Amino acid sequence: MTYSPYAGEIPAREKIVNAYAAEHARAVERHLRFATSRLGLRLSPGAKVLDFGCGIGDSVRTLLEQGYDAFGVDVLEYWGRDFDKYWHVAERPPAGIARRLNLLDLSNYRLPFDDGTFDFCFSDQVFEHVFDYQTTMSEIVRVLKPGAISVHHFPGPNNLMEGHVGLPLPWLCFSRSYLTLCAWIGWLHGTETDWRHRVRSNTEIMRFNNYPTKAKLRRIVRAAGVEIKFVETDEFMFREGSRFKTVTLKLLRDFKMDRLAVRIAGLVLLQRYMMLKARA
Repeated sequence: MTYSPYAGEIPAREKIVNAYAAEHARAVERHLRFATSRLGLRLSPGAKVLDFGCGIGDSVRTLLEQGYDAFGVDVLEYWGRDFDKYWHVAERPPAGIARRLNLLDLSNYRLPFDDGTFDFCFSDQVFEHVFDYQTTMSEIVRVLKPGAISVHHFPGPNNLMEGHVGLPLPWLCFSRSYLTLCAWIGWLHGTETDWRHRVRSNTEIMRFNNYPTKAKLRRIVRAAGVEIKFVETDEFMFREGSRFKTVTLKLLRDFKMDRLAVRIAGLVLLQRYMMLKARA
């Protein structure tokens, strides 16, 4: 098992208001709609669904309300003893939700479910915090039923911005020199009052992030016996958007340039949308 910083001592965190709460609440709907409409997934009422990286179980609650048999798993017990480490302002989930959330033991990495348990698995903004991709992918596929899939939406090193520290060029954000330069610039512009604190804070945040290239992920899955596919272009074109997006794609479609334009722009603007399933 590759070392993960989540296996060490993690201090309590100052809670912040989740500015993207509504978007996160809609994420599970978006994943289900795309998987069933474009990826060939069939889910019957009562289907078993796993939220990989469930936090305090918001998505599990949503899925249960829709009639699915939903469960969650995470590396910290945010819904219980580790609630002080959960970073968003929130209330503890009720017991009926909490009992469906499971803690993952990083010292013996194995999802706490039998083989072939789930009809669908998903995660949103989680895989950039994974440090042992081979084991993680193997375990996800192990608990999927034959023919089932999992989808994972997460940022990569090619994106324009690193969302956790709010700085451009994610691959540079692992450099303390770069973080120091950005903090100095903020201090000179008057947006930072303590540049040293900002450097320490951002360095600690980046310790929990990991951004392998797609090429590296493809090499990893070959060893894991997993089939991988990146479908962010398809997901973006399928997803509902603003009127500007609709009109722009329609104009590009008239010249048969819509898909190419999305692929090119997506190199820096789109997060990854990764599908995993057992190799045939």
